[in-house]
Amino acid sequence: MIIFIKRQLYIFLFFISFSITSQEKTTTVANISKTIQNYYDGYIHRDLEKLEKAFDLEHGTMKVPIVKDNKVIGFKNRYFKEVVPKWGNRKKLPKTTLENCALHILNIDIVDNTIASAKISMKVDTIIYIDILSLNKIKGLWKITNKIYTVRK
Repeated sequence: MIIFIKRQLYIFLFFISFSITSQEKTTTVANISKTIQNYYDGYIHRDLEKLEKAFDLEHGTMKVPIVKDNKVIGFKNRYFKEVVPKWGNRKKLPKTTLENCALHILNIDIVDNTIASAKISMKVDTIIYIDILSLNKIKGLWKITNKIYTVRK
């Protein structure tokens, strides 16, 4: 009888811990998704406030292709603190272009609830950006700390 009770207790504790872990992961995915959504909304609506919520403006960087003779010959780092204000202050997109925009989060991979990577597809009119994003939890908030991308037309 005691063995049966112990086994039942172990099974109960296993399911409780699994449930808590599952809830924590769901919350983390939702928070990372919100950061990515802020990036997308900020980018297409030229909303500097949302962009600033999404990116690590202190240390974050993105890889930008170096193009020579229509060929990518390398990459250089651009800091988000330089790039984000430019994105936020661009000319507003027309309504017809905004209607032809879409965000698809293709994958999110989380490690120890402190770092994550995400692969997204961001359609802006006729251009599709495929981004690989690195995210870190900074002061309790998920921020995009690194970005590489490719463009499909």
